[in-house]
Amino acid sequence: MSSVIGTGMHRKSWSWFIGNQFSFGPEAIRQLAGVVHRQSAKRVLLISDKQLVEVGIVGQVAAVLEDTEAECIIFDGGEVEPSTDTVNAVVASAREFQPDLFVAVGGGSNMDLGKAAVAAYGHDCDPESLFGFDLVPGPMPTLVCIPTTAGTGSEVTHAAIIKSSSTGKKAGILSQHIRPAIALVDPTLTLSCSSQVTAECGIDALTHATEAYLVKNFYAFEDDHQHGLPYEGNHPLGDMYAEKAISLIGKHLKQACAKPDILTSRSAMAFAASLAGAAFASCGVSVAHALEYPIGSKYKCSHGAGNGIVLPALLKFWCQSRQARIAKMAALLGVPDADKMDEAEAAQAAIGWIAETRKLIELPTCLRDVGGAESDLDELAEVTVSLQRLIDLSPVPIAAPEAKLILQDAL
Repeated sequence: MSSVIGTGMHRKSWSWFIGNQFSFGPEAIRQLAGVVHRQSAKRVLLISDKQLVEVGIVGQVAAVLEDTEAECIIFDGGEVEPSTDTVNAVVASAREFQPDLFVAVGGGSNMDLGKAAVAAYGHDCDPESLFGFDLVPGPMPTLVCIPTTAGTGSEVTHAAIIKSSSTGKKAGILSQHIRPAIALVDPTLTLSCSSQVTAECGIDALTHATEAYLVKNFYAFEDDHQHGLPYEGNHPLGDMYAEKAISLIGKHLKQACAKPDILTSRSAMAFAASLAGAAFASCGVSVAHALEYPIGSKYKCSHGAGNGIVLPALLKFWCQSRQARIAKMAALLGVPDADKMDEAEAAQAAIGWIAETRKLIELPTCLRDVGGAESDLDELAEVTVSLQRLIDLSPVPIAAPEAKLILQDAL
């Protein structure tokens, strides 16, 4: 029987994908010993970076492994923007060591490095051949992700962003096969994050939750029974995760930045990041991320800072179709008296909260803060709308002129 690629009809159902184990809380890394036991693992390859080795976080994870019978080696060559050369270096280490369990420790970059490397190792292929959607041939060896920041949610997503060493350009691997089997989220590991990193990661998580909450609805898409969909579109379970994430961020982001030693806020932000990651990994992200990719590339600002720059301007643009939902965000974020406002007022209050908080936690508030200029906008807009997979999720049609208007508002 031939594969049915499309139905030609809008969907009436949606799907939710998640890993096999999600463990959360202080000392969650101790769960790694149980993972090793249940996986009958004898050799573990731990993927991280030199900075996390120096601050002792890699040592904490390695100490858990010392209490098992498994042999462990550490790859500490992780980068801020992992490249395909680094992916191949991990693969080379794995071929020599022959691990039966992989553990990635760090922020989104190290976890993405782990996903790409384990997929390339498991299928004996060039990592660049995996760029795109649904190009990983099948399941990969078991990967455990342990985040040390509260932002990307990479520990629960099916995406990895890797820089091609041949072109210098970043590209994505998007496949359900690279979703980590196990996520161990220990908020104590985020205590070493600076206020700046906390702020950048926090606004990143807020952008993930917000876009998942506002993207086009699931029934606006056709099914693809051969490949599935890269993102499902907005649906009720995504709403549940996104709303909880937005609420936690509204209550705890400012305190996590101002008083980084308070574990209560760190824990809330770590949980919010994972919830937002799960929401966007299913529902999708859209124009904010499409705008940020060329901004980050051109001005070398962090992903979180770039998202923060464009998010308020994007929400103003989306208000024409998503006003009710943006208005609900006001209450979720903790805007005073949001329940007494009419819909339009509440929506503007939510946007205002994001803009005000962005300034309070000392993030860039406009493109000019990172070197942007009016003369750059046409180029940025053209790159933005070329990212069709993200643009297709927008609840409002967007082409280059609309992208430029959003960028002008963010300038």
